[in-house]
Amino acid sequence: MTVPDDAAVYDPATPTGEVASSEDAASLPTTASPPGDLTAGGLTGGAVADAADAGDDGTTADDSSSASDAGQEGSCTAPLAPGDLIIDELMIESVAGAGDYGEWLEVASTLPCAVDLRGLHGECANGAKVRTVDVTSDVWIPAQGTFLIADSINRALNHDLPGTVLTWEGQPGDALRNKGATVSLLMQDTLVDSVTYPALKLSVGATVAFPSDCPEARRSDWSAWQSSTASWFPGFLGTPNAPNLDVACP
Repeated sequence: MTVPDDAAVYDPATPTGEVASSEDAASLPTTASPPGDLTAGGLTGGAVADAADAGDDGTTADDSSSASDAGQEGSCTAPLAPGDLIIDELMIESVAGAGDYGEWLEVASTLPCAVDLRGLHGECANGAKVRTVDVTSDVWIPAQGTFLIADSINRALNHDLPGTVLTWEGQPGDALRNKGATVSLLMQDTLVDSVTYPALKLSVGATVAFPSDCPEARRSDWSAWQSSTASWFPGFLGTPNAPNLDVACP
């Protein structure tokens, strides 16, 4: 596809948090460790690249506190709860036809404190198969930060996605069905967020994004989701790991 001459240009140099690069999908999964004694690891059946740094004091979560409570270093002190993470952007069809490894979705934190994604489980039904991702070690997201779940961490395939990128188990490609699907995020069997999107009118190479100026209550209203107009990579429209400011709430 051709990007319109008047398309906004997204600068990937300013995603949420600082990032450390991982160019090769065949390399071992890497994350950046927060300050303190915690060490980074990987995923079960997936991979993570470009994990953002965030502060943490290494304390364990206190079940008696709300997830928005911040401990030392600005870290959350309770497990993720419903509404703490929201899915707000979908690249359902990056290229036409089968074998699409450039699909991804964006997840935004609504919390005013840094959060560790350790223990997060994601799933997306694709026909008879269910794509999954499990975070089995520390992956930190800053306050109000974002991360992506993509079909591949190979930048030649995912069109140079910036920021923190998780991948579905096996990096299968075509994870997000064009005809509609349900994507769910769970933490220790607690449903943190779920989005069921219908068969949408798609522009190949462009995301459908929930505008940053829309009230969260309208996320289930698919007339509120808009086709992105900003370009983060030549020929592709979307704002991965950045606010959806290129679209407006209708």
